[in-house]
Amino acid sequence: MPKLVKQLKEQKALELSHVKSLTPVAEATVNPLVRALIQAIIQDSGKHASICQALMDVDAGESTPKLDLDMAVAVELHQNIKQHIRVESSMITRLESMVKEAGDDRVAELLRYMLDDERRHHSLLTQLSNLLDRDEAAYDEYMRLFQTFMVVPPEG
Repeated sequence: MPKLVKQLKEQKALELSHVKSLTPVAEATVNPLVRALIQAIIQDSGKHASICQALMDVDAGESTPKLDLDMAVAVELHQNIKQHIRVESSMITRLESMVKEAGDDRVAELLRYMLDDERRHHSLLTQLSNLLDRDEAAYDEYMRLFQTFMVVPPEG
């Protein structure tokens, strides 16, 4: 087993262990703000475990690192991602305004935490959108070539 896969497996186990140990803490926490923060950490650890698994699947050859989608699926996915990018932009603007309006530094700090998450989501979605744009551009170029030279496309 390659070193990275071993490390990812260990990291996934650690993240899942963290989820298991923090869940009863969140359930027993009465303060809604503290409970919400612990639940956010639990969700992040679950997300990290999923990412570790996806990376292990790619490294093991069980999943391809190339985005290989049916054209209709790719177009629908791309449209959904572009819509969510617009929503993320709106959330970023809204949170920036809320940070400025916050009178309490503790409130502002938590709003900045949310703002950082939204900016990270926006960046990831934009990168994914760009990847889909490139795949569509490559497909368009392929179709132009096909139409110009009347080449029969390969099956599959």
